[in-house]
Amino acid sequence: MTGFDIHFQALESCRTAVSKAWGQYESLHGGLPETPGTRAASFGHVDGAAALAAAVDAAYSALTAETADARTKLKGVERALESVQDNVRTAHKATSTSMQV
Repeated sequence: MTGFDIHFQALESCRTAVSKAWGQYESLHGGLPETPGTRAASFGHVDGAAALAAAVDAAYSALTAETADARTKLKGVERALESVQDNVRTAHKATSTSMQV
């Protein structure tokens, strides 16, 4: 496996980086409440306070949806890289064994 070690290390480095990024999104998402429930009164007695509160809630919903989507995609990339590593190792082992016969 000497020739393949550098490739395995590269795959492992990528997988580790993706896992770290996924963990950061996971910790961000875990610290966010489901909905902010922004109240118009938070903005005082200004015209359009209700619309501003609704806009804050809409932006917050978009943020939580995007972070959830990013977490899901990063976790999928991590699983795919792990699968590639396993497949390459299996193929290398199979060809190494057949060449020794």
